[in-house]
Amino acid sequence: MTLSIPAAEALLAKHSPADEAWPRHCHQVAKVARHIAEALQKRGVMSPEDAQLLEVQSLLHDIGRSRTHGPLHGWSGYVMLRALGHVREARGCLSHWLKGRDLHEVQPSRLWTAEFATRAWSELHPPPWTLLDSALSVADSSVQHTTIVPLRQRHEDLYTRYGDSPWLRRAAELAELQAEQLSAALGCSLDAYLDPLFGDQLD
Repeated sequence: MTLSIPAAEALLAKHSPADEAWPRHCHQVAKVARHIAEALQKRGVMSPEDAQLLEVQSLLHDIGRSRTHGPLHGWSGYVMLRALGHVREARGCLSHWLKGRDLHEVQPSRLWTAEFATRAWSELHPPPWTLLDSALSVADSSVQHTTIVPLRQRHEDLYTRYGDSPWLRRAAELAELQAEQLSAALGCSLDAYLDPLFGDQLD
């Protein structure tokens, strides 16, 4: 059974340091995801159960930051939630990190071994990448710190903060492809649909 949204919020609060912004980022990602899920439900392409799972995954996607802010915080969050028995919820930690990359795009790296990359990727596949994964990935790519912004603005900020790299460029490319997938499912441009949320900030 999927965690309830109040239970996910309580779990996030339990692991949220008072002096860090990432928990508020998670709440904003959940707001975007909920907004997308509501429209997808109306169009009959997302079930209420998946909509709830999406919001829960969004709330918890960065929970690994309670252990590390490094590149592997997605894996840390996955391991953490899996150990608590929340395997479906844990998938969101992986999908927001891998962003839909194929296995050959994950390995090798100076940050992890090929063996680790294969293990991490295999935790996500099967099943294959889903519309729910795309919705989480795009929602995460729509929140710059704690402000909801267009995808391109979010990725330009990442280049400024972390430097340009093939990994970040591919993340931006995949986010645009996933936005196109969601636009088709929504029946309108994702940017146009999210426009009322742009600029919303959680202090």
